[in-house]
Amino acid sequence: MAGELLTYSGLVTKTRAMRSRLLKQEDFERITEFQTVEETIGFLREQESYGKIYGGREEIRHRGQVEELIHNSILEDYRKLYLFGNGQQRKAMELYHAQLQYGDSVPRVEISYFTDVWKQIGKFSGSQMKEVLREVFGTQIDWLNIMWMYRGKRFFGQKPGELAKMLIPVHYKLKRRELEQLLETGQTGEFCKVLALTAYFKGREALVDMQDEVSYHRVMGNMYQRLCQKYPASMAPVFCYFYEKEQEIEHLTAALEGIRYQVPAREIRKLILNS
Repeated sequence: MAGELLTYSGLVTKTRAMRSRLLKQEDFERITEFQTVEETIGFLREQESYGKIYGGREEIRHRGQVEELIHNSILEDYRKLYLFGNGQQRKAMELYHAQLQYGDSVPRVEISYFTDVWKQIGKFSGSQMKEVLREVFGTQIDWLNIMWMYRGKRFFGQKPGELAKMLIPVHYKLKRRELEQLLETGQTGEFCKVLALTAYFKGREALVDMQDEVSYHRVMGNMYQRLCQKYPASMAPVFCYFYEKEQEIEHLTAALEGIRYQVPAREIRKLILNS
């Protein structure tokens, strides 16, 4: 334990400092009240986590320009944390890097990315590192597969054979038999009944019902909270920060879009704060 604390002290301390600069709920509540994109840009210039990326560039005026800078901020954070890491920690961060290239709430990376990551995890030394990586990527893989099946059945009426081609050929807490049963279900009601019997809908942190992307983020958020408590001196806080920063960027992007098109503040608030 002492060895892990020493190995991760610098990286975790740096991550903790970055996490303290994430926007709070009150910041987003303030943002939803802005009337123009320019007001939002002005607010972001004042924030420690975003002010520096403007670099005194007064020409930044449009939503597209500021969204690019906002997204670049997570790549800059990645670069800083990468420099703090040792060889194995850097290798672990490299597994996640491809996801930081996309601003979507659901990563638009190829299936081969996840299968390759899953293979690479086995090459790491140390049981704690492997457990953290499997929990992070395994949970994500399970839920991407769940969401793709759910959406395919609900919105597109896709058949099991069609859906099977879309899935990542990896399972973590979902058993192989459970995946097969989920694929074979007809309507979403039957799908949810089978899903209710899986690990994600049992125990203290069980979901009440399937809410697609909302459920995905609830599961991922709970997983990171649990993992960071169990392994505070590990890669868990780093991956948790990347996830939370991605969420922040997604919310900022949605807010900018809403403000640009004069969407009422209550609707923007409902979209990004679920309130």
